[in-house]
Amino acid sequence: MISKIISNFKNRSVLIALLITSSTTLSAQESYEIEVYSSPTTPKNTSIVELHSNISPTGPKTESNFTHPLHETVEFTTGITDNFEIGVYLFNRISNGAFNYMGSHIRPRVTIPKSWNWFMGTSLSVESGFIKDPLTNEFQIDYEIRPILDKTLGKNYISINPTIDGVLKTKEISFSPNVKYAYEINPKYALGLEYYGVTGNPFHWENYDIQTHQFFIVTYLTLDKKHEIEFGIGRGTTLSSDVWNIKLILGQRINWIKNKK
Repeated sequence: MISKIISNFKNRSVLIALLITSSTTLSAQESYEIEVYSSPTTPKNTSIVELHSNISPTGPKTESNFTHPLHETVEFTTGITDNFEIGVYLFNRISNGAFNYMGSHIRPRVTIPKSWNWFMGTSLSVESGFIKDPLTNEFQIDYEIRPILDKTLGKNYISINPTIDGVLKTKEISFSPNVKYAYEINPKYALGLEYYGVTGNPFHWENYDIQTHQFFIVTYLTLDKKHEIEFGIGRGTTLSSDVWNIKLILGQRINWIKNKK
């Protein structure tokens, strides 16, 4: 009886190990931008420059040689019309003292006009470009389709991003839902919770230990009309998630046309 239990345990351990090593979509994915999107687009004739920084003091339990890379992403977004914007990303990775450029994305996004009096904020972001695999150093074309649904009720705000992303070469596809809840303490400061998940193929989710699920406590600070700061600490709940993750977003708005008095 005991030998049978040990045998079953070994078989289960081997199965989990094989699943983890074979699921490159989830385990090899790194987070260069950890943010839940809101539905409004950047106003016309206005740009936003953001620096996204994140690091994992404790990485996934499945990675024994985790190097705790620092991800630095520069985002430049410009409002083209009142409900259409284009964003550009530059991804960078610092690991073992080496700085590496990891790729770029372009992201058009459109939102439903306010004149429609829609019952909730709704927009669609389509992002694509190329990114380097840190294990093979090969550039791959990837994409992201992100619907954005949000609503403000008094001091409460919630946003849901049921995201689909994938890699063209390998034909990998994954469901990556993001959720944000924030409570406005005062007009300049809010406190919130954010969730980030990667479950695998939308129609065939991976084993739970291979999925990634992280929960962040986040503070949102609006210094003035031009400057914003977002800081969060996250905790993973699965073997493939970063055990701990720290993120910081610094943002500045640029108005290209001065308001006439």
